[in-house]
Amino acid sequence: MNGRTLPRRAAAVAAIAATAVLGATSTATADPKTDNPVDTAITHLTEAAGTDQDALAAVTSTAKSAQLVAAAGLKNIGFTPFGYQAPTIGCGFNLPFTMTAASAVSGQPGPDTGLAGPPGTLRFQAAPATVGMPLASGLSVAWLNVGNGRSGITPLDELTEYNLPALAKTVDTGPGTVVASLWGSIDYPGARCLVLPTVGLFTVADLPVEPAPTTPGQAPTAPAQAPADTGPAGSGSSSGSSDAN
Repeated sequence: MNGRTLPRRAAAVAAIAATAVLGATSTATADPKTDNPVDTAITHLTEAAGTDQDALAAVTSTAKSAQLVAAAGLKNIGFTPFGYQAPTIGCGFNLPFTMTAASAVSGQPGPDTGLAGPPGTLRFQAAPATVGMPLASGLSVAWLNVGNGRSGITPLDELTEYNLPALAKTVDTGPGTVVASLWGSIDYPGARCLVLPTVGLFTVADLPVEPAPTTPGQAPTAPAQAPADTGPAGSGSSSGSSDAN
């Protein structure tokens, strides 16, 4: 860990702590006089939340963290777990109160191991401290990419091979710094866990660049003569996204 990493992580923790204190006090709205990716994404998230108060609280936490991260210019956060475990009501070993651990893993090149998706994605996962197999997932994540302005409210609705909730979801965030809030409910036999929002900061790596193939003894092919499919991976991303450096 170099000397630059600690200040970055300290700033990230400060952003999360500030969000925990201020996040549920108001609804985030974009300034109509500005036109930047973060404000546009906040407006989109607020509209997507509608009148759902739980979703609005999560969006507010996400928005405030995103504004702090953008203002501080934080990059390469490197966190895998969310900033803190989510307080959870309604299930537990001894008391009707426990915590839910949440994490996100940035996509990696190479074969799918089931733990992370392809490059440019972020896989969210929740792990309640309770026993039994979940029967239904009402978990959602509100996320915002500070770099490219992508955002969304996405349910964690993936299923396991046994057709039970995986409490996970892989999201196409694109590369950059992503702020996210996770919240919702999980049904177990005889119990429903209500998961209060937790906020996290994550870095999704840039898409890998594949070099143009060369023949031994020959000079590399000039970029202008290279086949179309040897450019940077992910150059054909979906509409509405923008490049993140």
